Amino acid sequence: MSSVNVLFVISILFVPLLLISLNYPVIIDFYTYSVSINNAVIIPNFSANDPGEFQKVRDEKYSTCYTTPASNLFCYKKPKIHDESNRDHLSSFVVGNNGINGEIHFDRVGLEGGIFTIKNMSLVNDKETALITFADKDYGIGNKDRTIYEITEKFEFTVIVEKYDSFITHCGNFDGTGATVVQYLGVTTIDGIDYFVTWHTVILPEDAFLCKYPQLIQYSLKHDFKEL
Repeated sequence: MSSVNVLFVISILFVPLLLISLNYPVIIDFYTYSVSINNAVIIPNFSANDPGEFQKVRDEKYSTCYTTPASNLFCYKKPKIHDESNRDHLSSFVVGNNGINGEIHFDRVGLEGGIFTIKNMSLVNDKETALITFADKDYGIGNKDRTIYEITEKFEFTVIVEKYDSFITHCGNFDGTGATVVQYLGVTTIDGIDYFVTWHTVILPEDAFLCKYPQLIQYSLKHDFKEL
């Protein structure tokens, strides 16, 4: 066999092995995070005992409804003002015609902060695009007597999101059998004040999520949550 042919055979064998070795961490991360997210299902955030719940919310005098790109219709009740002296944060209840429900949040544009691992949100160039900064923020679930879950990793990263983009923000327990998924709904104006709108519900994997950050959040940003 000529030297040219030998080099050709070596290149055929070596190049694929080199590419695999260089991309090995990416491949492992894909199977570690993306597969578990792809196999997960979204469930109602609150117990859905009333089959007519969606229609009741939809029929409320001051309800607001919207249709997502996945053709799911969601409606939410008029946002609640918890403190008249502080109109920076409002909340409500949202439910879809597919039975998925959750809590919806209204955070005043221009203020620092957000829910869960969202450290901050800022407008990019319109009312549908935002720059979100995710960070650990010493996030935890529990009380002074018991810690149900906490994030121990230190991380911070930013990403641009569009209206209806969805992502996991955190696991709900230490064994990774549940997590919270958030959907970004852009900006709405209430009584002359602009608010970022997000809502959250629950997502369950077939087995368990690997609750490692920021990877779990980053890989969920690439996922298309059809139920939302």
